[in-house]
Amino acid sequence: MTRSGKIVVIGAALLCATGAIVFVAGAYAAEGALHPARLPVALVCPCLAHERCESIAVKASDGVILKAWYYMPEKPIGKAVILLHGVGSNRQDMVALGSFFVKRGYTALEPDLRGHGESGGIATYGIREGGDVSAWLNWLRQRGDVSKIYGFGASLGGAVLLQSLEHETRFRAVVAESPYYDFPSIADERIARMLPNGAKWIARPLVASGLIWARWKDSIELRRASPADGLRSTAVPVLLVHGLADDKTSPENSRRLAVLRPGNPDLQLWLVPNSHHADAWKTATSEFETRVTGWFDTH
Repeated sequence: MTRSGKIVVIGAALLCATGAIVFVAGAYAAEGALHPARLPVALVCPCLAHERCESIAVKASDGVILKAWYYMPEKPIGKAVILLHGVGSNRQDMVALGSFFVKRGYTALEPDLRGHGESGGIATYGIREGGDVSAWLNWLRQRGDVSKIYGFGASLGGAVLLQSLEHETRFRAVVAESPYYDFPSIADERIARMLPNGAKWIARPLVASGLIWARWKDSIELRRASPADGLRSTAVPVLLVHGLADDKTSPENSRRLAVLRPGNPDLQLWLVPNSHHADAWKTATSEFETRVTGWFDTH
């Protein structure tokens, strides 16, 4: 073999080896995304004074069992809010915010997203969780003690809430904090952030490999995980909340979502100065409470 031929063979081998490494890394990342580590859930729902709570379960359309806590105020006003947590968390993350609403007469439903806490299944980033939201709405409607249902979601919970709007019309209004535009773009953004300058180009092939792996191994087409599609499809009033200092899901995600209904007052964006990922309540407590309750009260 000539010297030039050897160079071609070596180059081809290196290219194949690099491709294999990228694919394996992408598959590993996909496994971590679909199967986030589960945090333990308290044996009983934490309750404050003047609240009643119970543990409940529903069956999703694909047979997966979903768990939640349901909080009831002393003096209900006929309104309920579904509170959805972020990736890698569970329903306990929504207890404090749920208590805020319960004190104002709302009943509060705090589910574990599928693949989290005590709920079954794997995380699908809105593809199956959108149907899970409908299962929880069915449960609330069957109780017959609420006339208006609202939604609040943080991070993944916000993205799931928006994607559910592709088919779910029973919400009076929703608030989504720190949502992403769609799964491929946020996966690319987060992986690129972890890579050094000069190597960020690897993010896209890594994400593409992960998408292929998820489709092959678990039959999950993560390209369909798109809060943007849900927002395009709905007339439900949506308030987007995003911290300008969010270094996990950039505020550009909510900026892109906010222009999907140009000039429509039922889609609003609040960008919160100095707020990081899904911590607007902590950063701007009074304004957060005024804006969120005001959004619900006017719809």
